[in-house]
Amino acid sequence: MYKIVIVDDEEEVRLGMIQRIMWSDYHFEVIGEAENGREALEIFEDAIPDVVITDICMPLMDGLELASYIREHYPTVKTIILTGFEDFKFAKQAIKYGVIDYLLKPVLPKDIHELLTKLRGTLDNEIQDKEDRTKLQKHYIESLPVLKESFLTSLILGRHQIKEIEQKITAFDLRITGAYFAVAVIRLDTEHMDGRDASPEDIELKRFAVSNIAREILDKNELGEAFFYGETPVVVIGVENEEKATVVNKLFMVLEEIRQNVEKFLKITITTGLGSIQDRVDGIKKSYESALTALEYKLVLGGNQIIYVEDLEPETKDSIYLDEKQEEMLVSSIKFGSKDDVTQAVNALFDTMGQTKLAMRDYELYFMEIKTVLLKLSRTFQIDLNDEKHSGMCEDIHAFNSLGEAKAWFAGLCLKLMQAISSKRVNTTQTLFDQAKDYIDTHYGDHELNMQKLAKHLYISASYLGMIFKKEAGETFLKYLIRVRLEAAKELLKNPKTKISEAAEKVGYPDVSYFSYFFKKNTGQSPREYRNRFA
Repeated sequence: MYKIVIVDDEEEVRLGMIQRIMWSDYHFEVIGEAENGREALEIFEDAIPDVVITDICMPLMDGLELASYIREHYPTVKTIILTGFEDFKFAKQAIKYGVIDYLLKPVLPKDIHELLTKLRGTLDNEIQDKEDRTKLQKHYIESLPVLKESFLTSLILGRHQIKEIEQKITAFDLRITGAYFAVAVIRLDTEHMDGRDASPEDIELKRFAVSNIAREILDKNELGEAFFYGETPVVVIGVENEEKATVVNKLFMVLEEIRQNVEKFLKITITTGLGSIQDRVDGIKKSYESALTALEYKLVLGGNQIIYVEDLEPETKDSIYLDEKQEEMLVSSIKFGSKDDVTQAVNALFDTMGQTKLAMRDYELYFMEIKTVLLKLSRTFQIDLNDEKHSGMCEDIHAFNSLGEAKAWFAGLCLKLMQAISSKRVNTTQTLFDQAKDYIDTHYGDHELNMQKLAKHLYISASYLGMIFKKEAGETFLKYLIRVRLEAAKELLKNPKTKISEAAEKVGYPDVSYFSYFFKKNTGQSPREYRNRFA
């Protein structure tokens, strides 16, 4: 069933359409109704529909404003305008807002039959086009020139100097230019593919499809390149000179559009790791490596989302490696693993020392490199390993009587670091939530307050802030803000000397008409009726 929302300020029109039309006959179901655009967007918080049928002339947010917002934030949703003869001129103008069709009031059975039949055909064809395996394979082969893919692979691996990179970007006509650069790595949440075990062939085709969708959206936005590194879809993006916060928001918008399209058309979910933002094109390697780090947090945060590394780990300038696989195993075990995982990683490091016969100086350097990995990790999470609580990092290999004694000391230090990181991660999330609540309690009267503004104040992304609210408060940012404003409004209205318009202004609703609507919707009483209770 395709999901549909009806929006009209006339209840009679809404109920008439809902009750008189056999939506299921056309493979549709009505999941919500609203009397204005703002109320319709609240429905989107719980479920994103496939289609919105909306009137044009409505209070608070009219149909054209709603259509424009949907086109920008929910590009996969189809918008149909419901209009009368007197508003027909607006219906024609609505094409630029992404409206695909219109219904003329009063709605006749013949008209709705034609519209829903055509609409279902459009939606079915879109899904069929995306799922056509033969077409996907052919398009994949035709759209990946070998030389271009080879260069993009070498770019994320850091195999070129900056002058050569710039020359090849120009030669291949790649959209990787600007003042900032970033890499995103996409992985399929294969365990959720239609609730079944997916075959390797099916997973491979899905990866091809994900890559195609990424290319289509990047082409539409004239931004970045998508390619495969091994079996993994990778996106490399260059963005023009803007504030870093604006760049991050732009990247999230494009990556979120990819995620929504994949979920809608392929019926699977993906998790995207977004690496650090770099101000040099030869920093793309570092962004790629940090994108992989971001994906590791899927174990903690869950899938089907965009995970931005700088939301979770401050960027570090260090780039010290021991053995790449061993270091990755050690770091991963400390950040996400169990006590056994840490012990296994430490054993692997010290087994290497025990199996070789080198000069003492070589053992000293190796031991220092191992300690450096921990120091780098502790600095990332701002944990001081030199204090008494964490036993210090002053020890060197000469302080131990045997390699086994050194390994035991090191394993103990790794376990303490694992516990400290786990505790800090929980505390950081709670601290950010407390800061967000304090800001809302102080600034709820700001009528421009929204999740993007608060996220910018806290120096995190809006997506990460939304996840914090759902985790810590058990509700969305918007619902929390509405609750705070509502309680403040109630207190203000208890004072007979406070005008209703003043109360509305103080709680962030300069439009007193909308304030009255908002208050009655949430309390069942108008502001004046509520005040009279305390007279």
